[in-house]
Amino acid sequence: MVHKKTITAASLVQDGHPMATQSVLADFAWKRDSTGSETQTLYFHLENGCVGFVQIAWVFLTLKATIETNATFFVPGHPCVFETHNGHNLKVAKDSLDYECKGLQMSWNKDHSRLSVKYTAGRERKASGVAASFEFVRKSDGYKIGDGKNYIGEGTAAHYFYPAGEITAQGEINGAKFESKGSAMFIHAHSANIMPYNVGAEWNMIFFVGHPESMPKEKRNAESASTYHVLQYETPESYGSVHCSNAGLTQENKLKAVLWDTKVEHHELTKDENGSGYDIPKNIIFTSTGKTVDGKKARVVFDARPTQRLHDIDVLHEMPFVVRRLVQALITKPFVFERYEETAKVRVEIEGEEPYVLEGVAFHELTLMK
Repeated sequence: MVHKKTITAASLVQDGHPMATQSVLADFAWKRDSTGSETQTLYFHLENGCVGFVQIAWVFLTLKATIETNATFFVPGHPCVFETHNGHNLKVAKDSLDYECKGLQMSWNKDHSRLSVKYTAGRERKASGVAASFEFVRKSDGYKIGDGKNYIGEGTAAHYFYPAGEITAQGEINGAKFESKGSAMFIHAHSANIMPYNVGAEWNMIFFVGHPESMPKEKRNAESASTYHVLQYETPESYGSVHCSNAGLTQENKLKAVLWDTKVEHHELTKDENGSGYDIPKNIIFTSTGKTVDGKKARVVFDARPTQRLHDIDVLHEMPFVVRRLVQALITKPFVFERYEETAKVRVEIEGEEPYVLEGVAFHELTLMK
């Protein structure tokens, strides 16, 4: 039964107005203003094969805020490393350009064209933990759908994107030092006046990086890469089971299209072998529609097979005790399933142009909270 409504940012855009607008610096500032959650996340694909993310998460559910650092690092041929740690205290500069907690520092320059990240949370806890530093150089304008906010009952959930940039990284994973460059994107997520578990019952997130299949392999690098990302979630049944979608396509580090309507189809469901109780899809089809930055109709189709298991995250197991008891009373088993696809292909259709196929790799994240 529907008790409260969900009104999407896309549905609030008036006729004749652009569905997507350019994000501004204030969109990426920390809010920490009410019951809810907030994250600042850098996703990356490196040319040495390493894929993952680093994240600062802030959650306020009861009378106390919880700070966590979360990170995933996967190098093909090696075990995936997932680390989550108590960040203790979050320090944010007045202009929100610099912020840090225990084990993770992020620092923007004044115009947000460059982000420096230092991740030491794993190494601080144990000698075999991960330590890494990143330099993200933003190459594309940011975007948001409408004003960025979806209205869910009495609360809001917002996402703001820097969809493309070049990244350099160095550090140590699995005891091996590395230095590489690649492609990255940055997302600021913020929910207010709503419990985080009431925002979405199912989340589908992907970050694909690739090149036109017609491009010679010797010309493929971070500078010539295209990316396609999706962040789509379905609100709980009590909020109408409404789909909220954000997606974007970039080409050579420039935003090419913003896609505000994404249909996600799960196929070939099989029982999770690791005890979550969920049926996990072996095949997921993403179909995103929207417009290019110059106003042409755009459609992107990704027939994905995320068969490489990276990590399954038992959310309750990773939560602090008080938060866990509160969430457990309302959700049976919140789980995050992280997967990798090494031979991914994405079909791009732009009005007035010949369709083309991008081939590359994709990071997948499926979150189920039912």
